[in-house]
Amino acid sequence: MRLLVSVVSASEARQALAGGADIVDVKDPGEGALGAPAPRVLSEVVQVVGGAAPVSVALGDLPDLPHTAALAARGAALSGADYVKVGLREVRELDRAVAMMRAVLDSVGPRVSVIAAAYADAGTLDPPAFAPALLPLLVERTGIAGALVDTFVKDGRGLYGWLSEPELGELVAGTRAAGGSFGVAGQLRLGELRRVDAEIVGVRSAVCRGGDRNAGLDADLVASAAAEVRNSGAEAADVSAPSPKFDRQPGVMRVPTPSGARTTTATPVRRTASGR
Repeated sequence: MRLLVSVVSASEARQALAGGADIVDVKDPGEGALGAPAPRVLSEVVQVVGGAAPVSVALGDLPDLPHTAALAARGAALSGADYVKVGLREVRELDRAVAMMRAVLDSVGPRVSVIAAAYADAGTLDPPAFAPALLPLLVERTGIAGALVDTFVKDGRGLYGWLSEPELGELVAGTRAAGGSFGVAGQLRLGELRRVDAEIVGVRSAVCRGGDRNAGLDADLVASAAAEVRNSGAEAADVSAPSPKFDRQPGVMRVPTPSGARTTTATPVRRTASGR
């Protein structure tokens, strides 16, 4: 399990790294749950992180226009992002989501991991959004790196107010069976970060002062989240240890490991849209 911390600036990226974030995620909460940041902000974060961790970026809740999504993803990849997260608020049908994710996958090349993001509260929105239950099938049909479930409405209920642990466990298992990784996010609180065995757990509110996602990031809260995520047997870590370096060789992902542990290099197999 790895900790993804969402930041809104280069200075917050420094706080995230100081606290032990495994992945630094760039977004703009003012533009929504998966609000896209300004290109300048993404470039500044990439420069500050400097290979100390992978950088992911939210592309926003994109319209049902595959080429528009592909161009946004291409720009993020050229800016140095290692992951691009595609919000599926405006896409409802599986076939349309497949078309969008294939276009994005083709646009970024094999070094960048593509993540489809759906909302746990999709069915309550007007109009309804892409159902998270379809995420494993979307990963299987497109060969993207993985999927994420978040919450669209930020009213304090959080992810587990919309989906139960068994439901999330099925999504995790189904996505793994399809060859992808699965992430959870959505106003998660400290103390519940390990409720399901996802590969990635994403936080912002929990590591901001006062639990306010629009307030500044707190490195001590990031350290608490990192300790919780890693507080399991072989994953136990010294959160005061320096952040590991991320190997940016094409197609190679170096997974952050605890201080003194054996380093593991994983080379994910990413299928392209034309070669599934």
